[in-house]
Amino acid sequence: MKIGIAQINTTVGDLSGNKALIQEAYEQLVKDGAELVLFPELAVCGYPPRDLLFKSRFVNDTEATLKGIASEVGKVPAVIGFADKRPEDSKGRPFYNAAAWCEQGEVKHIARKSLLPNYDVFDEERYFEPAEGPTVVEWQGRKVAITICEDIWNHSDIPTSRR
Repeated sequence: MKIGIAQINTTVGDLSGNKALIQEAYEQLVKDGAELVLFPELAVCGYPPRDLLFKSRFVNDTEATLKGIASEVGKVPAVIGFADKRPEDSKGRPFYNAAAWCEQGEVKHIARKSLLPNYDVFDEERYFEPAEGPTVVEWQGRKVAITICEDIWNHSDIPTSRR
């Protein structure tokens, strides 16, 4: 499988600018023969969004932007990082750090980050609820595990709420 890695430089809070970067990178990587395109953690809203997440419309606007991006994704899937709002009646933090599997014009799957860093400049436990584990997507007879940042590596010296 040829994987296109979209190393884009998003701007925190610039949803329309980030959308344009995502769409441009997707189109170029597909043109270059990618069979799956991967985008950075929280690419839609930029990383780290910090307290912007608590603004009343920000996460709703982020999710709407993601749907707009997904509507233009074709048969080559794109995995795109975004902030996912949890149901209002949920216990715990209000959001997930998530990645959307987009294909054929829609969001087909959502994966959520499990290991949330809470050291140095990272304060993800303030905003995000951890997922129980990685998401595995069945695609073209293959199993594809979607992990976000710390979920793919782990070291006992890095504090997270999941240990």
